[in-house]
Amino acid sequence: MKRITVAIGALAAVAIVLTGCAPAAPTVDPNAKPSLLFWVDTPRVPQAEAYQELMADTIDIQIEVIAQQDAQTKITLANRANKGWPDIIFGTAADTAQFLDPSNGYAADLTDVVSQEIFDGFGEGNSDCLFDGTYYCLKNDLANGVLWYNTKIFEQLGLTVPTTMEEFAATALKLQGTGYSAGAIGDQGYYSMYLQSSECPLADVTAPNVVRIAPSDPKCTRVAELVQPLLDAGVLDSRSSFDAGFIEDVAKQNKVAMTLGPSWFGDFVIRPAESWAVPAGEIAAANMPSWGSGDDDRSGAWGGGVFTVSSKSLYPQEAADAAVWMTTSDVMAQLETTPTFPAYGPANKLWEARISTDPYYASNPYPAMAAGANKISQVDRPVRFAFVAQIGTVLQAAINGGSSLETALNDYAVSLQNLAPASGYTVETE
Repeated sequence: MKRITVAIGALAAVAIVLTGCAPAAPTVDPNAKPSLLFWVDTPRVPQAEAYQELMADTIDIQIEVIAQQDAQTKITLANRANKGWPDIIFGTAADTAQFLDPSNGYAADLTDVVSQEIFDGFGEGNSDCLFDGTYYCLKNDLANGVLWYNTKIFEQLGLTVPTTMEEFAATALKLQGTGYSAGAIGDQGYYSMYLQSSECPLADVTAPNVVRIAPSDPKCTRVAELVQPLLDAGVLDSRSSFDAGFIEDVAKQNKVAMTLGPSWFGDFVIRPAESWAVPAGEIAAANMPSWGSGDDDRSGAWGGGVFTVSSKSLYPQEAADAAVWMTTSDVMAQLETTPTFPAYGPANKLWEARISTDPYYASNPYPAMAAGANKISQVDRPVRFAFVAQIGTVLQAAINGGSSLETALNDYAVSLQNLAPASGYTVETE
């Protein structure tokens, strides 16, 4: 494991030990210099380094770089060893759902260590961190869906930007025989951009420890009915957007006319020379096409990390302050390395000022990102079983292997229905 050791100052000089911390925790010398351990993924390291530069003298911080998908495993190992927990960890809200379970116990209740003003500043952006009325994490960034489209190709083919999913399908079918593509769906994007935006209930927590996994719901079946013909016509690819073959055969040939993707796709998939390498001045973002009107106009989200604070921390207030800074600070929002759309409202406005003038894009992508951020579906919630992992091992594998979308979804749903009871859930299937 790559390890980076840095010195970071605190927002408070005196440690505050919360009521509810484990009674067997070691006594903390109030005169000792606090120390914290961060576990973050590589993109979050510059945020920690900026915190170091700003607060250099009063807290010792050690930063360990971990892959986001390893968070649950590593906390489980720390629990078994009864030592080695990070004071804050970057991961997903699904990780936090596992961490707050009594069998795990890692996640700290943030009620007494984070101000209400901070919670209010997120608006709905921190909703993934709210469990049974209590916040157990802070959202770093949002990753809602938008329609990314190539303005040059659209002009060449005389296409109109679709605003509904029906229009998206009709526009995609116009690509048949042109050599152009409407993107690839053989990855998490099919769940996030299509199923979740349709509000297909696959992790719908209807009551404490009750989850609805219902692939026969009309909001699930309408997805395959709309998308399967696009696969059959060859205008959607069954490979992943990250598949080397798709990139070489389609994306790097500048043959993607449009694709549904999260807000970070522009900077991290479409633009990079080692990825799709689409030339500057061609790509624009439009609002996520809607499945319907009113409450039926929702977005999905692919990604969006959170910081969870440890209930084991000897310095709970300092740990919470660090998590607050990492998710809300002006410095974080203005770093060139900030990966994507900050969830915290005031920080988001600062980030907007940077991306809205980025000359790479044919037009300002921020309005479409902002529109989708305000309508991320909340039907599926973070759960304690391996919901996201099963997307790769079951749903994606089935699509890549040529299964129909109906079969792929049913196989995925059955895998979830089999996993959920072991995590203490009663499953509803209707």
